[in-house]
Amino acid sequence: MQLTPTQAFHHRWSAAMAAGDVHALRALYQPGSSVQLSLGTGQVLMGAESIAAGYAETFGVIGGVVTAGVERFVDLGFAYVAESWQSSGYASTLSYDVFVLEGGLARYHVSGSVAPRTPAALPAESAAPGQFFYRQVWDATNARDLAALAQLYAPDAVRASAGVVQRGSLAILQSEQQTWAQGGGQRISSLSTFVEGPNILAAEGVIEAVLMDATFSLEIYDVWLMRGGQGVLNISGLINPRPEELNRLMQRVASSPRRAEHPEAYGQNQLDSRPYSQLEGGVSRSQLEGGSYQR
Repeated sequence: MQLTPTQAFHHRWSAAMAAGDVHALRALYQPGSSVQLSLGTGQVLMGAESIAAGYAETFGVIGGVVTAGVERFVDLGFAYVAESWQSSGYASTLSYDVFVLEGGLARYHVSGSVAPRTPAALPAESAAPGQFFYRQVWDATNARDLAALAQLYAPDAVRASAGVVQRGSLAILQSEQQTWAQGGGQRISSLSTFVEGPNILAAEGVIEAVLMDATFSLEIYDVWLMRGGQGVLNISGLINPRPEELNRLMQRVASSPRRAEHPEAYGQNQLDSRPYSQLEGGVSRSQLEGGSYQR
């Protein structure tokens, strides 16, 4: 079996993690320009030396981290996301790792946990570049403002959401327009954590999404790489419910007797169009267990 460059990189990274090999891990990151964000600790590390020191500290506490299995792997060629079961002497976790590669080495690395959930504290709202950009994205999305959204994507932007890959801002914007025209859409409800570094941000939170004319509350991770104030890469995935759980929920909606008896009642869902900065509260963890939805 021939591996793609990103798959080969992930194998090398996983082997070094399992062995607790700090030297091998240091060699996998761009020496001076690499950036690592952790949604679990809120930590931002810059440069291979600092990142290697972080690994050394981790291994000193829990030992090596073994990848027991990969649930999902989305390969974009220059970047990828892996959702993997990882185990150590301390715990077993379902984690996600987003890597952006340059010259075969990691330029950016974002990590977080799907289960168990241990997000870092949400930072105070500020005018930091990442927070400002993210507010713009959700203000435009909540308002269904395609013109505003178009200003936030670079022409060569790539978006990977729930395994669906779109390349180029035109394809992304056409997808949004089609979704809105069909009565679908999404808005942000609450954030649980947010971390940013130079030209990159990562967030976890809850969105409300209209799918098949039902409104679902979805806990997601959301990673953005930026260039000149525009998004060039957006990778997002489901934390809760997991993709297979969401598929089951959607099947329940599709087969609902109410849907068959009252089709006119569907397609009427309206998402809150308030700006991101005015949203408050959000959906509690208890509402998310098992994947809540409303019809």
